[in-house]
Amino acid sequence: SNTQRYLEMAAIYSGIHLKLKNSRTPWPDKLKLARFAWISTQCLLPNKEQVLFDWTSHALTGFYNKKVDVPSEVVEGLWTYLDDILHSRKLHNVLSQGKTISLRLTLAQIINDKILDCSSGFKSVSFHTILSCCHGILTSPVLSVTYTAKYELLVELLSRLCGLSSMQLRQQKSEEPLSLKVFEVLLLVLSTYLTVQKQQANANRVFSQVTAQLLHPLLLLRHLLNTRVWTEKDDVKIRQHLSKEIRSKVDAVLQSALFIPDHLLSYKEEVLPSEDKAGAKKSHAGKGLQGPVNMILLKLNVQGTNKEEEALFYAVKSNSLTLLFKFALDSFCKGGENNQVIFHLMAKFITALGFTDELDINEKFSALNWGIALLALENLLNSCLAGDIYNVAADRIQHGEVQLNFYRKLARLLFNNAQMGIPAWYRCLRALLALNHHILEPDLDELLSAVWVDADNMEVRVKKAREALVSAILQTYAKLRQLPKLIEELLDVVCRPAADELRPPLLPETIQKALSQCLLDNPPSQNLEICWLILKKMQCYLLPHIQDEASDLALKVFSLSLLLYAVLFSFKTLDNSAPVPIVKKTQNLMMEMLKVVEDLLKQNLVTEGPWMEKVQEVILLLAHTWVEVDTLFQIHCSKYTLPAASQSGALVDKALTLRDMDSPLSKLLQNLLALHKLKVHLLKPSTETSGASEMQKMAQFILKRQELSMMLDANQIWDFQFCTVNDNTYMAAHWFLVTSNLPLIAPYLGPNDTSVFAECMLKSLLQSLNASGSNLENTGISVSLISRQLLESPVLCELPEIFSAVIKCITKAFFGQLGSTHVQLVSPSFFRPCVEMVGVEDEETNMKRLKAIGQEMLDSVKMSSSIPLSRTQVDRLQQLLKVTSVLNGNAMSSEDYSELFLTLFTLTSCVQCDESIDNSASIGLLKELFNVMASLLVVKNSQMILKVVHGSNVLEATMTSLFSRSSKGLFKGLDGLIWLAFLQSVQDFIQSLIQLIIDRKSSMCLNLEKFTSFMVESNLTAGVLAVDAGDLCSLQLHLVTLSTLCKEMITSLGKNKHLDQTLTRLLEKATSVMEPAIQTMLMRKGSRQIQSFSVEMVTVMIRSELARASISENDGQKKISHMAFYQSFCQQILKELSPAPRPLDFLVSSIHYLSAFYMAAERIKATGFEELHIKILQSIHALLSGTWLSLSDVKELEGPVKELLNQLVSSCSQEQFHLLLLMLREGLVPAKIEGGHCTEVLSTVTFIKLLACCQFPEHCSKAFWLITPQIISTLIFVIKESSKIPSLTRALTLPSLETLTVLLRQGEAKISNPHHVIVVLGALQFVPLDSHSMEDYHAAFEAIHEALFATIHCYPQVMLKASPSFLICFYRLVSSVMHEGRQRGDSDRASEKDKECLLKCAMLVERMYTHIANAAEDFTVLSSFIVAQYVSEMQRVTLQPEIKAHLTEGMYCILDHCVEQDIKFLNTTLQLGVKEVFNELYNSYTHYHKSQRQGEEKYTV
Repeated sequence: SNTQRYLEMAAIYSGIHLKLKNSRTPWPDKLKLARFAWISTQCLLPNKEQVLFDWTSHALTGFYNKKVDVPSEVVEGLWTYLDDILHSRKLHNVLSQGKTISLRLTLAQIINDKILDCSSGFKSVSFHTILSCCHGILTSPVLSVTYTAKYELLVELLSRLCGLSSMQLRQQKSEEPLSLKVFEVLLLVLSTYLTVQKQQANANRVFSQVTAQLLHPLLLLRHLLNTRVWTEKDDVKIRQHLSKEIRSKVDAVLQSALFIPDHLLSYKEEVLPSEDKAGAKKSHAGKGLQGPVNMILLKLNVQGTNKEEEALFYAVKSNSLTLLFKFALDSFCKGGENNQVIFHLMAKFITALGFTDELDINEKFSALNWGIALLALENLLNSCLAGDIYNVAADRIQHGEVQLNFYRKLARLLFNNAQMGIPAWYRCLRALLALNHHILEPDLDELLSAVWVDADNMEVRVKKAREALVSAILQTYAKLRQLPKLIEELLDVVCRPAADELRPPLLPETIQKALSQCLLDNPPSQNLEICWLILKKMQCYLLPHIQDEASDLALKVFSLSLLLYAVLFSFKTLDNSAPVPIVKKTQNLMMEMLKVVEDLLKQNLVTEGPWMEKVQEVILLLAHTWVEVDTLFQIHCSKYTLPAASQSGALVDKALTLRDMDSPLSKLLQNLLALHKLKVHLLKPSTETSGASEMQKMAQFILKRQELSMMLDANQIWDFQFCTVNDNTYMAAHWFLVTSNLPLIAPYLGPNDTSVFAECMLKSLLQSLNASGSNLENTGISVSLISRQLLESPVLCELPEIFSAVIKCITKAFFGQLGSTHVQLVSPSFFRPCVEMVGVEDEETNMKRLKAIGQEMLDSVKMSSSIPLSRTQVDRLQQLLKVTSVLNGNAMSSEDYSELFLTLFTLTSCVQCDESIDNSASIGLLKELFNVMASLLVVKNSQMILKVVHGSNVLEATMTSLFSRSSKGLFKGLDGLIWLAFLQSVQDFIQSLIQLIIDRKSSMCLNLEKFTSFMVESNLTAGVLAVDAGDLCSLQLHLVTLSTLCKEMITSLGKNKHLDQTLTRLLEKATSVMEPAIQTMLMRKGSRQIQSFSVEMVTVMIRSELARASISENDGQKKISHMAFYQSFCQQILKELSPAPRPLDFLVSSIHYLSAFYMAAERIKATGFEELHIKILQSIHALLSGTWLSLSDVKELEGPVKELLNQLVSSCSQEQFHLLLLMLREGLVPAKIEGGHCTEVLSTVTFIKLLACCQFPEHCSKAFWLITPQIISTLIFVIKESSKIPSLTRALTLPSLETLTVLLRQGEAKISNPHHVIVVLGALQFVPLDSHSMEDYHAAFEAIHEALFATIHCYPQVMLKASPSFLICFYRLVSSVMHEGRQRGDSDRASEKDKECLLKCAMLVERMYTHIANAAEDFTVLSSFIVAQYVSEMQRVTLQPEIKAHLTEGMYCILDHCVEQDIKFLNTTLQLGVKEVFNELYNSYTHYHKSQRQGEEKYTV
């Protein structure tokens, strides 16, 4: 009917052209007529396409020029009609035939005007259609001429689109999302404009157009894209792809328009002083640009209409200046040329930030802009530094220090307007310091005061920037060998009158580390000079007035003492190679320092005064510093002798006699002095009794057990610095001192001391578990963190007294939670020592006590004793269990181990939670108890428990307790996953205990028989097995225990005949009750987890019967006694496997069951055995084809499926194998990919991979490897087809490649034709490496690498022919890892996980380079080619250091095989930039790798 209507219309509208022009024809009819005319082949008009284009353009022009009155819906229709035409296949075909169609300029102008309307806030209904029309015009080479031929029109379009995009980006708070179409069209216009701009012959015209119309819109757009806070509502394509592409295009437009070599003379004319222009051509003024810099700056100084807009435009200007300066640097400053031009340009850009020519603050400058201005200034200075435009010598000799004077003015600007709360202020000073230290040296005292001594802003970012600047100052003066000069200036600043109590610590951790590193590399003479400076300053200016009550000199002395301590502990110690003058100077220094300390000790300064504590700290710090350094020098340097050396001990004793001090630091320093004294005693050849007692006193003095017992907060952080020791951090500092020297003091601690130590340690560990935050987020330490690290370290295990005290403390804490009354009822012997029970204490009496405790424990289970627990007690026990789980059971003594295990077992058997506590919390506690006990049963002392109690008794008591809890309803209403986790913990414990009984051969048969009888025949279990009992949990506990018992007995079969007879009888006994129990459980409606559980139980039954059958000498057919039950179970599983989604654990257990059942059916030659083989294969194939299975699920199933396939094919017949191959052929059809049946192909691909690893019968193996070439060809086609669809890369392409790799590896001796290997290398080219996800990228990278590795490792004979193809594939990996591993900006920085993936890829590349080097004979000719490829790629990117390190190490291996001829060839043929990269690589190879390798070769010889 439609065709007939069109034919009628064709007849009616034979004069179509006239009707379109006729003013009487209604506009809706005209539009219908135009649509019909376009689509109809019946309508024949000369030049129809052009006519319809012209009519549409005329209609729209007439409407917008208000010459024609067109209804709004028709206008919308006209735009839609135009859009349909522009994107139609018909127009594409017409244009591809070479027909020319032109578009009116007026229509292009209308499009521009409509975009302007929209950016001004007026949106017409046809806005998106207009954008689509613009897109259609620009994507057509013929139609885009309308814009490309009219340069100004294209500039206008780009400017207006930038405005539109910026308007959308500025509406950050608006709920309306960004328009994807706007940014797609903008990118298209940018690309088109960039092409046109490059074709323009008049560079001055381009510059004028860009500065006049595009500069500010483009820079505003770029700024908004950079600073936008992207949210989830923003389109992913805009966020991840378009924004980066647009920024890149904007940069290209600006650089190629504003900074090209042709404009260099114009820039010189404008920025250089008159004396530097002498060589410039006078004729240039008429031809070049007039004031290009001023033109640029004029366009950047846009005034806003309000404060918000003013701030935005200032931010745009600041960020743009740094960007434009980088462009100028890249364009004009190649090879060190035009440095002066660049410098003066930078000076103009800096003043444009809001400063005057003399670098003062401009009156219009807003203080709110300091943060942005300093960031811009920092970037400009860093660019100057990177571009190396400041040559100090050239500036002084040729230019009268013009740059130095400018930078000094800049430094004064920064100091006069100090912004100490802004991190960029410090970084600007750091950049000036890096340019030339003379810039800041005139203001060195002010610098040190502002950023070091008197800094007051402790905000984290500011502190980090400030400490980085101080570290840079130290490193700079250390390199200049002027560190004493710097320290002298620092001492002057410190000693100035100031409110010292408000000053920050002089040496925080970062600065102290920097100072230490500088002193380590500094000449010893200068280090000694620094010490003398500090000491003299203290002697001359501070110590004489230290008693002045009105003075705070004690604080200054303390700061200098800390500095002296840091210096003396940082530089290299004296040794026998030290020059004599240095030794003598050191001796003089130490003598002078000793006098200072002794003078302070002689004066009675510590009795009164407001600064008493600080003076004490100074005395003790100086004393500690002196004795430690003096001892160190004496040990390492025989030339070092002090007349007063014998006074060292007396000095320590005097310092230790200072009492009545409340200062935490003083107490810590006294502990350090006491530790020093202890070490000195230990160094003596022999220790008398009096000496031993003295060391015991010192050890107790260091431990301070009274203070430990009063510990309050164990989570307070200390940063290892003396200056931060206070009431809050003292305990962490003290605990660190004690634990780090524990091996020294532990031998001299008594039982009470070790007990207090253990209690403190446990208390801090429990506090850390209560704390909400994590200490790992801090760089410092706390008591709890130290305790945790000590608990996990081997040090604790090497101190048996301390370790024993900790275990006893934990054991005591367990029972301490229960209450002494309850414990006395359950185990009265526990708290009774051996002496009280027997009269003496030895190993035998200890054993008697432990046996008594064990018996009481068993009795309490029989009597159903219970200890009630509150919620708080449960939480506390959970925390204690976390601590216990970390203990090293192998280091425990037998007594401690037994006590701890019996304590845990008592808790497991007797604790009963309050009714107010939910069952999940109770189960959680029991689960943890079973887990900890299971871990304790695998340590070397575990046999001790079997000496205390019989294994079967423990097993019976466990099950009795569990059945009792189940009967009370403790396990009812639990979540399925929680219950299964609990069952697993019970299973682990029972398994560990049975393994222990079997391994230790502790009355094995008796224990196993007794426990099996209990589980099968006792009254308790009979109640559990009763059909009407209704307690499903007890039933599952019973089955878990029996299955575990069976599995352990199976592993023990075949060791001796008598044992086999016993175990087979017990297996038969156990399986006899398992079938009815499972049947009972299956009759109840359960979850999928219960189904999985049932399958596992039946699998154990089958394996038990198979094990019995294999041991028995009788006919195997009679030994599989429940075959009908197994058969029905198998049928049910085959039905359940594939139709709908199933839990993964159910699938895994089902596959294991099929494997076991197939073995049983094979043994008895069951009826339908042949059909079973096919059914299982079909079911597994259908399962793997399930669309509901994720890729990770398929990976998880591969192991069980491989085991099952191995079972199926190990003895299959030719017919069965033929059917299997037919199934594979039907599944491996590439056409299914296009049909959307990818999972079927994936299932077949997985099958092939697993089959390749199976052990075939001989006839099947030949058949499989005979058709392997066909399989390889099909897999390659699958890879090729699936790689076209990005979503299938991970889902199908990579699994197919993995299968190819497995076939290559397994077919090493079977694939003889080299062609089949070479085609695999060709397939690697199709695997995409451009994934947006780093995880996907790493997977693809690794898959390609493994295929390459399989080739080079398994087919060395092929490599001679295949090496070019191999290297092409490998080069893809190298170039991609370089691209991904390039250095990025802050906004584009990768996450830690992504960095780790990338590092793995780089390591794989390094590994492959070593394999290539090992196969050098195949690649000898190509070694230089490999190096050339590498350096060519390296020249394009700047790699992250860790990535570069791995790639470089790999390249060294290739260079090992490059002969001199290759090196000459590379130096001759490589281009200039690439040659520089190669020379750098070769120099580092020669310096680091080659010399080391040659040294190793000499050593080998």
